[in-house]
Amino acid sequence: MSGPGARTGARMQVSVGDDRQHATLTMLPDSGMEGEVRLSLEQLGQLIATLGQARAAMMEKRAIPSMEGASFTPIYKTQWAVQPEALTEGSVISFQHPAFGPLGFVLPPQDVEKVVRALTAHMAMVHTRERAPGKPS
Repeated sequence: MSGPGARTGARMQVSVGDDRQHATLTMLPDSGMEGEVRLSLEQLGQLIATLGQARAAMMEKRAIPSMEGASFTPIYKTQWAVQPEALTEGSVISFQHPAFGPLGFVLPPQDVEKVVRALTAHMAMVHTRERAPGKPS
């Protein structure tokens, strides 16, 4: 990327205070700006939500990227719920993401069936391993 306004360096840095009650957004030299903003947990959540809305608007006319080869950090500790979704007759899966707050997505009926089959297969693998001879108890 080149041309006016193209920058390759980091433009801002986010740090969490020792008290874990606030985060500070500090503008770096490549931003062309100076200063910092101190944010509470709630304010940081609002900023994340607003940035997510901006990203969604920017992605609106683009194809949804494949998950094939995508990198992500799995969540191992969360609260979650599944409920019916009337418009598509599918299911809403919602969960508390530690970085982004409450999130959810809709699975249409045909995808619900795929997930049930996949989870059933996964459970069979787990149970098979638990019964494997020689496995320590």
